[in-house]
Amino acid sequence: MEPFFTEEQLNGMSRENLIELMKLMKEQSAKKDTEIQLLKDKQKELEFMNAMLSDRLALARRKQFGSSSEKYAEGYEQMDLFNEAEASADPEAGEPTFEEVHPSSYKRKKRTGKKEEDLSGFEVTETIEYKLAGEDRYCPECGKKYKIVTKETVKRLKFVPAKFEVVEEVTYVYSCPECGFMKRPEKTPPLVSGGSIATPSLVAGIMNAKYVNGMPLARQEREFARYNLNLSTKTMANWIIGCANRYLKPLYDRMKEEFLKSRYIHCDETRIQVIGEPDQKGTTQNWMWVYLTDEYSESPRMALFDYERTRAGYHPVKFLDGRFHGYLTCDGYQAYHGLDDSITVTGCFTHARRRFDAALTALKKDFTREQLKETVAYNAMTRIGILYKVEELIRNKTPEERYEERQKQSRPVVDALFEWLHSMEDSVDRSSLIGDAILYTLNQEPYLRRYLDDGHLSIDNNSAERAIKNFAVGRRNWLFAKSIRGADASAVVYSITETALLNGLKPYVYLTYVLDQIRQMGPFPKPDELERLLPWSDDLPEEFRTKNRG
Repeated sequence: MEPFFTEEQLNGMSRENLIELMKLMKEQSAKKDTEIQLLKDKQKELEFMNAMLSDRLALARRKQFGSSSEKYAEGYEQMDLFNEAEASADPEAGEPTFEEVHPSSYKRKKRTGKKEEDLSGFEVTETIEYKLAGEDRYCPECGKKYKIVTKETVKRLKFVPAKFEVVEEVTYVYSCPECGFMKRPEKTPPLVSGGSIATPSLVAGIMNAKYVNGMPLARQEREFARYNLNLSTKTMANWIIGCANRYLKPLYDRMKEEFLKSRYIHCDETRIQVIGEPDQKGTTQNWMWVYLTDEYSESPRMALFDYERTRAGYHPVKFLDGRFHGYLTCDGYQAYHGLDDSITVTGCFTHARRRFDAALTALKKDFTREQLKETVAYNAMTRIGILYKVEELIRNKTPEERYEERQKQSRPVVDALFEWLHSMEDSVDRSSLIGDAILYTLNQEPYLRRYLDDGHLSIDNNSAERAIKNFAVGRRNWLFAKSIRGADASAVVYSITETALLNGLKPYVYLTYVLDQIRQMGPFPKPDELERLLPWSDDLPEEFRTKNRG
């Protein structure tokens, strides 16, 4: 760098000029120092923002592409909701043995696996017999004819694709030969008026495919076409809406009456796009709310869906209608905290744990496994994991026993957890993921603690999330509802099918039965007639129930 002044110029300056020059240079130096410090501060700010954005990106990538498994502590993990085939496949594992009978002349140790009852509910439609014929029937050593001593029987399972059968209704018309008076026999009323081909089994099959198995109507239309049946999506949608309103809605209303009598319920909500809503854009998100009884409540198990345009807090107020008084388990959404004073809100430990999991996920790219174990996020998840291990151990106990065990095992852990979190409250960065997790959990503390006070209460809101899972999976396939009537009908059908699943019923078989029975009851079914059709009714045929509940 060239000097500002030559030696000769400096020697020619007066003392006052030199002093002024020194002051000027000092000011310029201070200005440069300030600029450098500002640049350093800006650099730190940018580094912080970069780290925060990197954390958010890592979390977003995990949500989009990562596993949905949730680990509460070492060795304890929820089942992956998707990729079941890939996660469960084991090329080395043998197939289960369903049934095998061996000759009485020798005994073989029973192999592990499924037992005979696995296939006992299926009809044997074909028997293949392996017998000796011709010369093979005679012993090559002595020439005597073989004698049958026993039979070995092995059952295999065949799959028969769907088929359609036509039911022909023939009505005979009678006439009196004397006076000409005519009479027809009484007919079973049609499921859908106007000469429709719809039957309870057909409509139930369409509902089951869409609402239980997540198969859109357009895909069903293509599948039906492969079997030479031309059935449009419009026709199927009309059947669903009509049958939901005419036959299933009375049952839904009766279920709701019973629901409001419960003292322990869960609530949750999820998005749905309804393109036919008036006065809103087609891209506007509407909401499907779900309400269900707690599995420990000793009330009938049921899940009720309710379509609403918004996520506003007055929707649960309207649904509960001032008739529910008890405990409501939910996540931290504030809409549930504006309910009547007769409703006690309890929290969800899973939602708290997820925030710590998000913070831990963001650290994985920079930390080793051993270093992660020293983090606040990991230790918080481990402590919450202990609470879930206790719940796993007491799952099948009575509410009174669960209460006692929670006081002995869970309460000390909860007390220690919140004392530890409070000690960090003032020192955490509120904009960081770990800060968000700590502050969320502390804000929810009174609600998270309440499950300790009553053995009927659950530790989380997972049952509501499970109830809404089929809806969320189906939504990925059918994307949106075309009308308000379609959304309302979906809420009714989902309520019936999910409640059927909660009560261990086969949804298709149950739907077929309900549609057939209610159409014969006339336009105004009696309460006692509906009572015997409820999914938890003891009057339902036993063959409606599945061996693997849920």
